[in-house]
Amino acid sequence: MNLSSLKLSMHEINVLKKGLGFCPSSKSDYTNIHIDLFKFIRNLKLKKFFHNKPDINKTAHTAPPTCNQTIGDLHDIHTVLSLDNTSSPTPSFDELLVELNVIPNLDVNSGLKPNSMFVPTLPPDNHIDVFYQAVSTELYNLEDKKSTCTHRPSNNLNSEELRALHKLSICPDIVIREADKGGNVVVMNRSDYVAEIDRQLNDTQAYTLLPSNPLSNITNMIRKKLTFLRNHCLLTDLEHRFLYIEAPRAPCIYILPKVHKPGGFPPGRPIISGIGSPTEHISEYIDSFLQPLVHNLPSYIQDTRDLLCQLEDIDWSEDFMFVCLDVSSLYTSIPLERGLEMLQLTLSTRDATLYDHTRMLLDLTRLVLENNVFLHDGRWYRQCQGVAMGAKFSPSYANLYMGQFEKKHLWSNCPLNLTEHILYWGRYIDDILAIWSGNVSDLNILIEHLNTNDFNLVFTHKVAHDQNRIP
Repeated sequence: MNLSSLKLSMHEINVLKKGLGFCPSSKSDYTNIHIDLFKFIRNLKLKKFFHNKPDINKTAHTAPPTCNQTIGDLHDIHTVLSLDNTSSPTPSFDELLVELNVIPNLDVNSGLKPNSMFVPTLPPDNHIDVFYQAVSTELYNLEDKKSTCTHRPSNNLNSEELRALHKLSICPDIVIREADKGGNVVVMNRSDYVAEIDRQLNDTQAYTLLPSNPLSNITNMIRKKLTFLRNHCLLTDLEHRFLYIEAPRAPCIYILPKVHKPGGFPPGRPIISGIGSPTEHISEYIDSFLQPLVHNLPSYIQDTRDLLCQLEDIDWSEDFMFVCLDVSSLYTSIPLERGLEMLQLTLSTRDATLYDHTRMLLDLTRLVLENNVFLHDGRWYRQCQGVAMGAKFSPSYANLYMGQFEKKHLWSNCPLNLTEHILYWGRYIDDILAIWSGNVSDLNILIEHLNTNDFNLVFTHKVAHDQNRIP
């Protein structure tokens, strides 16, 4: 889809139709081939070395961290830090541990750890090393033959398409992105693209312009936090090494155009690329504990196949209708304190012995949410509301927030027993599919009720009466 003022040639259109996942033929890079071969051989050696041996990492992860102190009765912690206490400011988790001089002895571990560089040494003349030497020799022979060969290898793009691809790649006036839905390739004027990002960043309720680069301060704060948690045996040494990123990269923002929306230039779905950011691994750590809770939600839909399996046992009637509901800008709509409150309610359903681990997860989640910074056009911003799309734990966090909303506003406190007309209710993050057996008037009452909430959520909906057509 071309939304730019640039007139595309037929060859440029043909190249773009191949999609952003298309890989043009390239010259053989024998250096990378040798690196890939070495990694493959290392994996073979690791499998052989650890075959029929006990899982050392698993044993280490289930064993409690070694501490000079152990926690006794947790009654004092629960008294000082009551989740229901609203009469006085709640101390932070760090302050609480220092105040009580307590080191929890937790049997909770994520299993996350830094990548190992270990390469096993096998006996001489083993079949893996023999195979490695044979393939390496053959690769060197191919390199020698290629240097003297005059035959040009085939290419999956013709010469005109190669020129078109090069022209598109160096054009400074356009931006090429994948559409938010459908996977279409969208070509936009760079000025329109940047203007849409600026429009969203001008929302002072969601974003704050920062006076300077905050990356160094955030990294130091995270280092102190993680060291504190490790010293108090809430993180293992392996987890501590995994979570701390010593030389982080600056996160950046980009948008995916919502071309399915009517109107002029499409609005964009903001994505903050946090690869290499200071909180990337902390986000992954949090997600490792939130994911199992998401799968237990009553409305959870994993994918299209899961949805079809859930619907196959429903006997359709002519009086039924499909209702599709969409939550507007869910990720950026979740208030910080409200989101943490709902996460606390969800985590509190776990075993009571995980109380201290729950406090730590909430503490780390707050750290990630309050330090969601990114760079755009040479300026630093902080997202001050919601969770960033692009963070590892964002889908789980938003899913659990919606789960608490459904529990409080749909399955409880719903007027006129309207839930009796809901034959099916499934949700994939912010997209909801329901089967409704009531009339349209009652459905409108339900939608109005859902939109009257203290979760800062706004719902839109579409209806279809055809069994074979989902709106």
